[in-house]
Formats: sequence, structure tokens, C-alpha cells
Amino acid sequence: MKKLHFILVPVALVALIAMPAVAADKPNMAGMKMDAPQTTAGKVHKAKGIVNSVDIKDAKVNLSHEAIPSLNWPRMTMSFKVSDKQDLAMLKPGQHVDFELSESNKGQYVITKITPIK
Repeated sequence: MKKLHFILVPVALVALIAMPAVAADKPNMAGMKMDAPQTTAGKVHKAKGIVNSVDIKDAKVNLSHEAIPSLNWPRMTMSFKVSDKQDLAMLKPGQHVDFELSESNKGQYVITKITPIK
């Protein structure tokens, strides 16, 4: 029995120590159903939205966008990095825009093109 105890205790400790590291690898998007297709790398996704705010310094724009069917994303509000800061100079809060985004890293999307709707 003592031998079994010497084996089980270290194995249990290793498992407990590893659990937070495994959990940290998973994004926390509670309540959001965003089942993106597995092969979105390199694919361009088109959408429409309304500008909420523009952060030229950090090259980000916050948009309330329509559903994006190619990503299985519902309508939502979120911030995106923009690949070209110059695109941000022409944007103002409340403005309707067309935009294109691509996956830059696994699960992270960047706007590659954004234009105001006239």
C-alpha cells in the first residue's frame, strides 16, 4: 500500500500543477458561439459594420458588425487590429463601413481593408 501511495501522490500533484497551464491555452469567451471553420487561414471574410471608436496609436478600431456567416460569427461589437494605420485616418464614430478581415494568428483576426460606405 505504501508503494502505491508513493506513486499516486506525485502523479496527482503533477496533474494539479498542469491544469492551470492547460486552461490558460483556451480562450475565455463565455456565452459566445463562434465556431469558426477550421480552414480560415488566408481566407478573406467580408462584412459591414458601424464604427464605435478609432485608436490610431494602437492601430485598432471598435466596430458593431453584422453577422459574418463565413466565420459563423453572430452580430456583435468588438475591437480589431487594422493592418494599415492610414485606413484609420478616414474613419469617424457612427460611420458605416465595409471591411475585410483575415486570420493573422490562430483565432485572431486583423482588418486588411476598411472603407466608409457612402
